Amino acid sequence: MEKGISPEYLADDQTRHLTYLTWDFALFENEADAKILNKDLVCAACGHPITKVAEKIDIRGRHGYRFTNLGYPIQLGCYRTAPGCIGTGRVSNGYSWFRGYNWEIQLCNHCYTQVGWKYMTAGENFYALVFKMLREADPEEANAGEAE
Repeated sequence: MEKGISPEYLADDQTRHLTYLTWDFALFENEADAKILNKDLVCAACGHPITKVAEKIDIRGRHGYRFTNLGYPIQLGCYRTAPGCIGTGRVSNGYSWFRGYNWEIQLCNHCYTQVGWKYMTAGENFYALVFKMLREADPEEANAGEAE
């Protein structure tokens, strides 16, 4: 059963827990620490790996975006891939936050909590994932994931 994003959950600071957002990748582009880039970003609800920091991308010049979803603020990050997601529902072109893109709701493919959306055009796809629905993997989780 699919679980949506609770508006009350989104009311708090949505990025404080993601330390990679404090790293100035533009300033230290050639020195980006492999430990930061290889960090797993996992589902905040169940700990299932969703993507990696290295998959972060800029869409229209920015990685992070702030929108309003049903009257509540929501902060998203854009990622090239998110293998820990599964699409649900119909692909839509209505009310797209990224003009010219169709979108599809994305769930954690372990616990089925909504973690964001996949945006698609003829030439480009990317994932817009809700910062609050992700967290950086603990070292123990990362080591357990490598052993599997």
